[in-house]
Amino acid sequence: MTTLIEQLIAKMGLREEPNVLEKTTELVRLLELRSTNVPLQINEYGKIVLCADLASCLLGIGFDKEQALMLSGLRKSHYLNNKRMFEKLLDLNKLVSVNDICVQLSLNEVTRKADELMNLFKGLVSVEDTDIDTAHPQYAAIAVFLACRLLKKKVSKPKLMPFSNLRPTQWQQLEQQWKRMITKHYKDNKVVSPGDLDEKLKPSQQENLTNGSKKSLKPEDEDYEKWKSRMLAMAQAKLREMEASNDHPVEV
Repeated sequence: MTTLIEQLIAKMGLREEPNVLEKTTELVRLLELRSTNVPLQINEYGKIVLCADLASCLLGIGFDKEQALMLSGLRKSHYLNNKRMFEKLLDLNKLVSVNDICVQLSLNEVTRKADELMNLFKGLVSVEDTDIDTAHPQYAAIAVFLACRLLKKKVSKPKLMPFSNLRPTQWQQLEQQWKRMITKHYKDNKVVSPGDLDEKLKPSQQENLTNGSKKSLKPEDEDYEKWKSRMLAMAQAKLREMEASNDHPVEV
């Protein structure tokens, strides 16, 4: 089996790529364990090529998809259907959290700092008019990575990047965006409090977290009944002040 994996890896042009052979072998073995009660209608070539495909995705390495399809001996639809099935069997479609990453990489001491960065990011996103999915694993991975930097804790980027499901260039862009966020909103190693975010994120200063562009906050419409109640409460408070100063009861 190992020899066949090595041969197919070489034919796919992945021989020189770091960690691909090891990751592919790991996925093939894990798949065999988890598919004992699930009949896989796929040949060994297809199984290995798909695992190499998934390994490359996890490691952020590109390769020739057409060559992979040809080597697998599968029709394109069959290839894609099996790939989705493999992802489920191998739990590769599970959204990882900061805690999951820290546990798997034995970085428990940075969990709290990484959670602080994630909360800062979520707080900034919540006051922006944006549809960013903060549950995407890329954010948990970059939070752990930069928490390690803040705490001067060594961490292997090649081991951390697979959790993000990003390519190296995408990771680089995200890393720069988060560094700018930290520089601006994480002063003296302290997270900006939620109460200060509105003041700090004024439209003229606000930086979009996805592409670095500036955008204004979307005004929030106040419900009429809430506005009416607020105005009435303010009026009553003012009348009470007048009563106290003049010592003359005023009917409300």
